[in-house]
Amino acid sequence: MASLTSRVLWLQKRLEEIACYASAMAVATMMTITVLEVAARALFSKSLPGAYEYVSLMFVYLIYLGLGYSQRRDAHITVGILYDHLPRSIRKGVEGLYLSMAFLFFAILTWTSAESAWSNYVMGDTILGIIEVKTWWARAGIPIGLALFSFRFLTQLINLIVNNELFEETIDDEFPHQKSTEVEEVL
Repeated sequence: MASLTSRVLWLQKRLEEIACYASAMAVATMMTITVLEVAARALFSKSLPGAYEYVSLMFVYLIYLGLGYSQRRDAHITVGILYDHLPRSIRKGVEGLYLSMAFLFFAILTWTSAESAWSNYVMGDTILGIIEVKTWWARAGIPIGLALFSFRFLTQLINLIVNNELFEETIDDEFPHQKSTEVEEVL
């Protein structure tokens, strides 16, 4: 059972990293299209057909695909004015409630966004412009990113319940070069 668990956790981490790389590739692609668009306008006084549409649709990958990886690294903005001063037992309860609610909320968003992406695929939804640009491929990035995000919350919740470890206690083990108190040291 421990072997299966470690393999699932390994797979989850790899999928989060792949999604993060896909997000970075989307940024590079967006930059390339934008530079080509500017060059085409400056040199030839012509616009690249669909450039604006493709760049705007790729924002989905930029935003959603890195969520799970960022949650794993504790890279999201947090304010712990009250939380940091609570006793550990109360922090466990607060974190358990937060992780449960976050998992449920993002699991529901994953489902609804997957339904939306599928219906847009079936319907053949497009953005009308100079050329017809299908939207389903961009919409498919939303449930993928949200699924990884919600599974990360579930993993953290299970770790809290089974191993009695708060998230801020495990971040230092996984990323020893990134301390959760870096911001506090700067201030």
